[in-house]
Amino acid sequence: MSLDTTPVTQPRTDGFQPASLASFIDLLGADFNAAADLLVYAANSRDGLRTCEESVLWGRSLVSDEARVLSSAEGSQSNPVISPDGATVAFLQEAAGCSQLCVLDLASGKVLALTDFERGVAAVAPQFSPDGRTIVFAGCAEPKRDPAKPYRVTRPVWRRDGMGLVEDVKADLYLVAVGGGEPSRLTSHDGIVSDPQFSPDGTSVLYGCFAEPGSAEFAIRVAALPGGGEGFEVMRGEYLVYPPATAWLPDGRVLHTTAWQVSRPLDLVIFDPVTGTATNRGIEIAGQISGYLQPAMNGALLEPRLLVDDAGENCLLYVQNGGRLDTCAISLSGPVTVTTLAPDEASTVPLALRGSQLLLARTSFTAPLDLYLFDTSEAGIGGGVEVTADASTPRRLTGLNAAGLPPAPFTVRPLAFEGEDGTAVEGWFLEPTGGAGPYPTVLNIHGGPFAGHGQMFSLENYLFAAAGLGVLCINFRGSSGYGEAFAQPLWADWAHHDAGDLLAGIDAAVAEGWVDGDRIGSFGLSGGGYLTSWLLTHSDRFKAGVAECPVTDWNGMVGSDIPQVIARWMGSDPGTGPEAMALYAKVAPATYAADCTTPMLIIVHEADLRCPAGQGDVLYNALSMAGREVEMLRLPNMFHTGVYDVADLSGRIIRAEAVLEWLTSRLLSTNDVS
Repeated sequence: MSLDTTPVTQPRTDGFQPASLASFIDLLGADFNAAADLLVYAANSRDGLRTCEESVLWGRSLVSDEARVLSSAEGSQSNPVISPDGATVAFLQEAAGCSQLCVLDLASGKVLALTDFERGVAAVAPQFSPDGRTIVFAGCAEPKRDPAKPYRVTRPVWRRDGMGLVEDVKADLYLVAVGGGEPSRLTSHDGIVSDPQFSPDGTSVLYGCFAEPGSAEFAIRVAALPGGGEGFEVMRGEYLVYPPATAWLPDGRVLHTTAWQVSRPLDLVIFDPVTGTATNRGIEIAGQISGYLQPAMNGALLEPRLLVDDAGENCLLYVQNGGRLDTCAISLSGPVTVTTLAPDEASTVPLALRGSQLLLARTSFTAPLDLYLFDTSEAGIGGGVEVTADASTPRRLTGLNAAGLPPAPFTVRPLAFEGEDGTAVEGWFLEPTGGAGPYPTVLNIHGGPFAGHGQMFSLENYLFAAAGLGVLCINFRGSSGYGEAFAQPLWADWAHHDAGDLLAGIDAAVAEGWVDGDRIGSFGLSGGGYLTSWLLTHSDRFKAGVAECPVTDWNGMVGSDIPQVIARWMGSDPGTGPEAMALYAKVAPATYAADCTTPMLIIVHEADLRCPAGQGDVLYNALSMAGREVEMLRLPNMFHTGVYDVADLSGRIIRAEAVLEWLTSRLLSTNDVS
């Protein structure tokens, strides 16, 4: 027996810590007016310095840069939308446990509630008619269901993570006058509607719908207003989590993305209601339209959307190119051209377009989401607003965390290496500032798995690096943004290329002298929790692991809210005999629990429907029965990504403390007895 006398490295106590979450401010919605002189946004702070557990409506003058809270009401305010004349803001106001549609008169500051539904209205942004007189919104005027009473399930799509039971959140479209009055019902689908948009002439509304009784499909439809002609269906397809993004063209045609098929590339489609024909643009690009980089912060602003310029010549959207989201303009006629707007080493997502003025959300490894304004006319896109002197440079509009967030506690080191079969793989090492390598390191594994790491802010990365830990991020096989061939090998072959690429990435980072190969931990949520569980049951390279919302039992995942996606990932339909289920057990970490030699913390979100709480229970019980070192942290009432929501600040801090303590206590000490 020998005693290692290397000094103990203690976690730092300065800089960003779990308690710092109480001063981190998230953006949750934004809009600006046609004159481009007023910005309205929702943020979880009432004083601009500390967080609160609800979102609050703020207004910022784009002339004086003065910002103020627009309404002092209690309860969350969300989904702000400015009227065409710029005089009114429509938004959702929480009261008595549900949200109602309200309008705020910007001149007087008076708020008028337009609905009083017992169920409240749906968490869908309301929309003004082109003349500004009417608002379309989503809601349900039926009485609430008594949650204490039994209920019968008959819908194929009957629940969704973050929403709960469809029966409790179902909604149709309603119209209401801006000045008040009785809302009138526009649709009767008894499902969930999304993204309503008035037509340019104001006679109809474009929207999406899914979870209708008896249907496992989504549909894009147009509903005609009373006296406005006939409604029609644009398209329908199998519902696989993400419905297509949609937009009107100025001439009354409809633009939408193709249906999401997990790792398949998306295209743009133009539907002509006059002829009933749909025409694909045939876009072939290296990146992924509406790809996904995993944010470890609130990502409400990062929803895919399509914006169309006034002439109908270009669609503005974001494209994931490897580890970055680029705002691009894609031509809608003639040869396909793709123009990247405001390119830099950051991710940008388009939010709203007024003439040539484009509102962007921007983030990076080192910067949380903030709002920027960009003049697209410098790139030959749009028109109608005079070009400013420095139009080619996006103008920063907000700096919500400029005062409270310390400088990034790490330097970003790009990592390029060959995966387990020689395929080129991209990654990054976040080197802690003020130290010297090789560093004890956390392998931070992204979820999805069709997602990625890259230019996207992460609270966890800040916490790890501030404590003196290096962070290794790898876009393994199965990640988005690198083409279908890069993502497809994961299907029906889980824990092969993905786990192999992660281990090869560790080897490459150790060879660079960045990572201490004897002090590596693994952390991941969702798909990252799955791979953490798999690596810890198949490798002895790790000293600690945190698996949050993990997939540990693929049989049980058929009981999640995405069973159709699970069947595709496995390449085998469940319930068709033992042979069909063999792979489900073969690639389940719980199958190999007795082989785990690494201390594991399992974090369970008890309201999670995407990776249900039972997934963590299975692995915890199996590890306990095998006599392995394991603990479990349970977060009540937390849905899948609820740790990045604005509610339950104390729970989010407790969770961050537990993750950091578990990893630092095992990685920063080298006093090992052997």
